[in-house]
Amino acid sequence: MATYDTTTHPLAFAHMEGGMKTVYVVPNSGELSMVTSGDRVEFDDLGYITVATVRRYETLGDLIEAEGFGNVIPEANSSEEAIEVLRASMDWNGRSEDNGVLALRVRNAKRKS
Repeated sequence: MATYDTTTHPLAFAHMEGGMKTVYVVPNSGELSMVTSGDRVEFDDLGYITVATVRRYETLGDLIEAEGFGNVIPEANSSEEAIEVLRASMDWNGRSEDNGVLALRVRNAKRKS
């Protein structure tokens, strides 16, 4: 098991913790491209998730279609809105989708005390 550090929005973490957001999305580049099942992703001082499965998709559209926008961005009203939210997030800016995107299925989420 490896541990990776990154950031996320507090609402996104709350959705993962509550089981509403079951998929965490990252570009298939950089350190997080090495994540595998059983690894842990820590979000600053918020908490962490344990990864159940990792799936690679060519585009965000492919990922949203396969995983369902409600599992990725629960507050979105459509696939298009979910994609816009992902691209506008602080974590996504400056990162390339050229190598595809990863869907990290959340096994469990735990808040840091």
